[in-house]
Amino acid sequence: MIDTITSPALWQSVAFGALRIVLILALAAGLLAAVRRLVARWIASVEHLDRAEPRRQRAETIGNLIRSMAQYVIWPMAAIMALSEINIDVGALLAGVGIAGLAIGFGAQTLVKDVIGGIFLLFDDIIHIGDLVQIGGTTGTVEEIGVRLVKVRKFDGELVMIPAGEIRTFGNKSVNWARVIVPLGLSYEQDVDAVLEIAKHVADDWAEEHRGILLEDEPQVQSILDFGDSAVTARIVVQVKPGEQFAAERELRRRLKRVFDAQDVEIPFPQRTVHVIDGASVPPHTPKGPPADAADRTAAAEAEGAD
Repeated sequence: MIDTITSPALWQSVAFGALRIVLILALAAGLLAAVRRLVARWIASVEHLDRAEPRRQRAETIGNLIRSMAQYVIWPMAAIMALSEINIDVGALLAGVGIAGLAIGFGAQTLVKDVIGGIFLLFDDIIHIGDLVQIGGTTGTVEEIGVRLVKVRKFDGELVMIPAGEIRTFGNKSVNWARVIVPLGLSYEQDVDAVLEIAKHVADDWAEEHRGILLEDEPQVQSILDFGDSAVTARIVVQVKPGEQFAAERELRRRLKRVFDAQDVEIPFPQRTVHVIDGASVPPHTPKGPPADAADRTAAAEAEGAD
């Protein structure tokens, strides 16, 4: 026993094994540091861009993902290699890890789907921070695009977390251009041409003051789009830069209301037409009840029976 412990060959073997383990751990640490350094350089190369720039978003999100994945892959591999250096059979360990990984994979299908969906969203370049989007029944502004979640802020301030794997179809109101649409209801009794001429002047005056956001030469006044129950419908339309359509619609409505008030132009409200037959305004489908005196006698009889 003493001879074995004091054997130079044993200590030489232990020394070489320890040295190999140290080299493996050092190599793992160096490789991880290299990955972090490369990712940091990639992110630094786009830090001069605006926060909402797609290139910067992709670099920051994918860079963080690469750092995390490198840490979760490199250290386990180094640990397995170190264990093999001290003559521990890693075959059973790898088999157990494989079975555990398979079980975790089945349990984390949704998580994996969300991560893959988030990566494709980033690389497809179809959604950005600051975009006004509609995803399912949620409409709001994108505040963050992660590998797993997309965070959307609704108009009332609610922050909605949407898993990337659940995004199948969505609308983006911030791509290329937007359209201002201001419906205008006109009564059947009005001089439609005169009112549309007023609307045209209002729209042109507004456009002259907002040339910076227009993507068309001038607004269009379209008529007549529909014959409704109480009005005929026209509308003002014009293409503008994305995000400017809502303020433009409010401003056009305000100007139209002010001009219509000044020129005594009435905007129709919902109405119902009633046909008077034989001096009574009761609709034909309304069931006729008993005469008033008969109804009174019936109510008195029921009251006496209750007493």
